[in-house]
Amino acid sequence: MSIWTKIVQRREFAIIAVLIVLVTTFSLINPAFLRPNNIFAILRGGAFIGVMAVGVAWILLSGTFDLSTGSTAGMAAIITSTLIVKMGVPIIPSIVAGLLSGTLVGIANYNLVFKANIPAFLATIGTMFIAKGLGLYISKGWEVYPLPEVVGIFGRAQPLGVSWHFWIFVALIIISQLLLSLTVWGLEVKATGSNREIARLTEVNINKVSISVYIICGTLSALAGILLMARLITGNATTGTGWELQVITAVAIGGVSLFGYDGSFIGVFLGILAIQVIQNGLVVIGLSPYLNTIVVGTILLFIAMIDWRRRASLNFERNV
Repeated sequence: MSIWTKIVQRREFAIIAVLIVLVTTFSLINPAFLRPNNIFAILRGGAFIGVMAVGVAWILLSGTFDLSTGSTAGMAAIITSTLIVKMGVPIIPSIVAGLLSGTLVGIANYNLVFKANIPAFLATIGTMFIAKGLGLYISKGWEVYPLPEVVGIFGRAQPLGVSWHFWIFVALIIISQLLLSLTVWGLEVKATGSNREIARLTEVNINKVSISVYIICGTLSALAGILLMARLITGNATTGTGWELQVITAVAIGGVSLFGYDGSFIGVFLGILAIQVIQNGLVVIGLSPYLNTIVVGTILLFIAMIDWRRRASLNFERNV
């Protein structure tokens, strides 16, 4: 098999091809789409959900999922901003506390799913409401401000034309891809997502893998909320609302199977980019921004259908 054939068969190639078609179409309709300011806006806009998407990708690769990510982001933003503004806690310890709140959500989700044997769908919906409720209770529904000027300086800085949160997203993508491709733990995550029973028989520590991916997902969700807090210079309990749909869709577009095992973090980056290009492009060509949610939902259903049929086909081939 030639190198070109191998490249074409990779999922990332298809996403790149779609991106080229999208960018070409939007730029032909409105050349303003390719202006540097708009391109940088696309990159900046995708960074927050991108950070969360890295955690969600680990969850999906391990064969489970988490619907509490958006609410975790909002809760972490409120905890961090409240500690800084209302209680006078220094910035760094406040950020650590916000991140730890996401870690605790991840641990809670793991225990509910794997110790209490509650289906992941129900368990993470429960923690979604709890995290959202905690954020609203702490803030009493109000925005928390003003945050120190240094927070805003970091949040609104634009190194190389983009933002610090974009570069954090890129760093997480690189680190995660290396962990997935080059470490035993990455192989164990994929083995767990492929077939838990077989993975257990091959002496994979299923519990260690599962709790680690839930902790990563919860912590990165909290980080995404804190980064947006820094960008807006305000803590808001509504931070992260609706991000679950965008994140899962972007990760699925990026080639991470909704049913475990298959995927890459390079694909996650491309999937986030594709979602942002679609959302930005619809506005640039003059269509209603309210179409975004319809388009994202339609794409998710389409990908889920294809992924389900693909997985069923693979299982059939294995059994033959």
